[in-house]
Amino acid sequence: MKQIGITETFDPCFVPDWEVKLLEANIIISKELSDEMIEKLLIVKDRVIFHHTVTGQGNKILEPNVQPSKKEFEQFKKLIERGFPISHYVLRIDPIMPFNDDILNNTINVFRLWEPYLKERNLRIRCRISMIDMYDHVRQRIQDAMTIDIPWNTFTAPKEYFKKVENELVKFKDAFVFESCAEQGFSTNLVTQIGCASYADLAILNVDVSEYGQPENKQRGDCMCLAKKQILSVKPSRCGHKCLYCFWK
Repeated sequence: MKQIGITETFDPCFVPDWEVKLLEANIIISKELSDEMIEKLLIVKDRVIFHHTVTGQGNKILEPNVQPSKKEFEQFKKLIERGFPISHYVLRIDPIMPFNDDILNNTINVFRLWEPYLKERNLRIRCRISMIDMYDHVRQRIQDAMTIDIPWNTFTAPKEYFKKVENELVKFKDAFVFESCAEQGFSTNLVTQIGCASYADLAILNVDVSEYGQPENKQRGDCMCLAKKQILSVKPSRCGHKCLYCFWK
């Protein structure tokens, strides 16, 4: 049984040779669409779905070493205009952090950046979303750095925060197809429940889906992803982006 490659325990922008270990089908997830990353993605475009993580917090306290959204938007345009298939591109807002209106508005500004470009070209693209997982060490790290109180004391945000986010997302439904994996708080009328590594991805990559395993829930009880494999043997840890919400201690 074949496995789908995925880079979910590290950011390949910090791994100089990630592309040499690709499998037949792969999900590449990165916060930094550098010129070097673009060149590599163009070479391997037939074997990858690229998840471009842009939360709107780049170059701010939550993501101190991440490029600003406007920079990543310009790189997105460069990638597509250089010939990367738009069907192989996924905007990833992971995680959404509705602690206060300013932070949420940073995220909404990402949609405002992408939307005119997409509408002008009559495009509608996939957008994967998730809410922040509030591990104890993440809560403490954020509160210490930002001197704020997280307005809920549970691991998952209360339902009203999912609704608050949805009220913003629905404004952009003509340009984005919203998807989520292990998140059960979003309305399925707006957000499709589908794994980060799914049969839909395999179909886009034009591989035989019958050769791949079923969805599994080894990582989280609600996980809808197929059986998958890391592309590179990189020890999981906090990467150079040093995002405050990172689940690695």
